[in-house]
Amino acid sequence: MKILILRPAELLEDTLRKFRGEGFEAYGCPFVKISYNEFEVPEHDFAIITSQNAARVVVERGLKLGRVIAIGRKTAEILEKAGVKVLIPTKFDSETLFEEFSEMLKGKKVIALRSNAGSKVLKKLAGISDFRDVKVYRIEKLQEEEQRKEIERVKDGFYDAVIFSSSMIARSFLELCDNGCLEALKNMTLIAIGPPTARVLESYGLKPLIPEEYTFDGVLRLLKAIKS
Repeated sequence: MKILILRPAELLEDTLRKFRGEGFEAYGCPFVKISYNEFEVPEHDFAIITSQNAARVVVERGLKLGRVIAIGRKTAEILEKAGVKVLIPTKFDSETLFEEFSEMLKGKKVIALRSNAGSKVLKKLAGISDFRDVKVYRIEKLQEEEQRKEIERVKDGFYDAVIFSSSMIARSFLELCDNGCLEALKNMTLIAIGPPTARVLESYGLKPLIPEEYTFDGVLRLLKAIKS
């Protein structure tokens, strides 16, 4: 099974190594680029860390935080290795975090350390708490020659499956797709790592699968089930 994994360059090699180690013919292409911001951490009771990138910034800069809620097992592991105790929602997305922690966060000072492309769901916390968004890094679409070549390979039917790891990546990819590309995608296995990413694909008439766990381990389990 030939798989195209769409993920930022900083995270792509480890992911490709994992999938190749499990017997998949894995390829990768970054459809977004990341740049890091200077920022200050406001006074707070709770800090929400939404990604591995944000967690690494917290650790590298030695930021002192209040109670921490992390989205995703890998995000939590980066923080825990640095001695930070974290809470984790049962599903690794902003919607579940809001559902499960909104009562705890009510009336508290809450910050979210994340990208400029973070889910709007967390902004609902502003209605129940003193909420501040802290833009740790910026995500921008990558739509250059490398990305256009991957679109052509998709159109030519080179891949059996495409994995979309974020809403922004899905948008960046699909904006480059013409009708031929979209038709080719309809004949492939498409995996969205969570519901927000799936909704972007569905808006283009595509029908992605979503792993039970919104992680690349969850994607691997789903692909193995399909393969068998």
